Amino acid sequence: HVPVKVSKGESPVKAGGKLYVIDGGMSKAYHNTTGIAGYTLIFNSHHIALGEHKPYVKGKENLADTRITEVMKRRLLISDTDEGAEIRTRIEDLKELLTAYKNGVILER
Repeated sequence: HVPVKVSKGESPVKAGGKLYVIDGGMSKAYHNTTGIAGYTLIFNSHHIALGEHKPYVKGKENLADTRITEVMKRRLLISDTDEGAEIRTRIEDLKELLTAYKNGVILER
C-alpha cells in the first residue's frame, strides 16, 4: 500500500513507465496525504491512460483528469493476446479435422 503524494509532485508512473502505483487514494483518509482521490488505469487497443480523480464534492461534476501515458505502436488486436493464440490453435485443430474428413479418415455419421 503506497499512496502517491501528488500534492508533493509525485507521479504514479515509475520505472520509465513500467510500473504504475495507483493505490492509496480512494479512501477519504488519504485525500490530505495524496491530494487526490485515486487513479483508474485505462487500457484499450490504442493506449494506456490514467484517470486522476479529485475528492468527491456533492453537487459538483466529479470528472477524472485523464492523461495518456503510452500510445501503442499499432492497434492491438485479439490476435495479439493469449485469447488470440487459443483461437489460432482451435482453427488449426478444425483444419486438421476437415482434412481428416476429406481424406476419409473420419466418416460422416
